[in-house]
Amino acid sequence: MKAVRWEGLLPDDVASNLLARWAEPHRHYHSTRHLVDGLEALARLDGGRLEQIAFWFHDAVHTNTTPADEEASAAIARELLGGWLTAGEVDEVVRLVLLTAHHRPEPGDEAGARLSDADLSPLGADWETYRTNAQGIRSELPHLTDEQWRAGRSAFLRGFLQRDRFYVTSLAADLWERQARDNLTRELDTYAL
Repeated sequence: MKAVRWEGLLPDDVASNLLARWAEPHRHYHSTRHLVDGLEALARLDGGRLEQIAFWFHDAVHTNTTPADEEASAAIARELLGGWLTAGEVDEVVRLVLLTAHHRPEPGDEAGARLSDADLSPLGADWETYRTNAQGIRSELPHLTDEQWRAGRSAFLRGFLQRDRFYVTSLAADLWERQARDNLTRELDTYAL
């Protein structure tokens, strides 16, 4: 895995705080691998400085409880970035973090579209990577029985597949849409067996 770089983006103490969170032992998918992959995807989409900072914070808290996780992550962003960024910049980072609860930016919200697309980019990975990611998500939910997992995951996949597009930006759609749709369909088919 590539090293996570933050120089020039975050103060060292903030980056250290966040890296410790991303490395918590219960994170099998929402880990530093997801952080690195998302930042790389965001770079491909020409994400700006505040979008990169928001990506660092968007899963600062991860307990598989949406939107409570995003709200807690946004609160951490507000706490750690206050006094370092301007109030308006902090507000924008917080807004972007909260957007990852639903991945549905408003029309014209280019920053939100890029951040959302970067967060969803792993859906468009090759099948083996996608499958490993899905297994990681399953590992983060040990309290669910296999039957509960299959039912919940199937409902999630069906709901996502009903979207006209997974990705908002044209570039992300070109890069990942077809593979993402194939991956979700293929995974859903495994639960129908």
